[in-house]
Amino acid sequence: MTPAGLTGARVLDLDDPRWSFEGPGSTSLPRPGELRVRVPRGTDLFRMPGSYEASGVGTWGRSVAGDHTLWTRVGVEGQAFGDAGGIVVHDREGWFKVCVERTRSGGWAIVTVVSRPLSDEATGAALAGPGAGLLVTREGRRHAVFHREHDDEEWRFVRTFTGGGDPEVRVGLFAQAPFSDACTASFTSPGFAPAALADRR
Repeated sequence: MTPAGLTGARVLDLDDPRWSFEGPGSTSLPRPGELRVRVPRGTDLFRMPGSYEASGVGTWGRSVAGDHTLWTRVGVEGQAFGDAGGIVVHDREGWFKVCVERTRSGGWAIVTVVSRPLSDEATGAALAGPGAGLLVTREGRRHAVFHREHDDEEWRFVRTFTGGGDPEVRVGLFAQAPFSDACTASFTSPGFAPAALADRR
């Protein structure tokens, strides 16, 4: 379902050659409209010198220019704290990620991290299980993030952050497994519109 108020929306085919894989792990396209990213132990993106640092996740990504909105549904097969899958956005000043992540208590939640260059982490809404819809929208330097647990629900605001203002950013669908042996994340073909959401709260 296309978010309200967007025009020009389309589906980004996952087998389009403009996508490419970076980082450790592997990808597969088991059926039309589904991507699976599987990564090994130690995959994560976080930068807090003297505390914890990790610089690699398995990412199926592509460049996107100008204002835009991108959304997908992610499901995570993970057993340990930090196992996650989601959307990551890179520009020349740093990166941002929003994901469905396993919590320390064994539940699931929406987690966001902004790193410019140090990582600012926040745990958002708790989830009933390891899946949710994720949406990132950009207007100029401002990005906003939304989620919904079920496809028939309204999108719910998570947070905003300020990007570097690059004409192009690289967006990706990623999985991470910082402390477990492996994690797999599955994604539906992303929806995309060349415009920002009018209401970003």
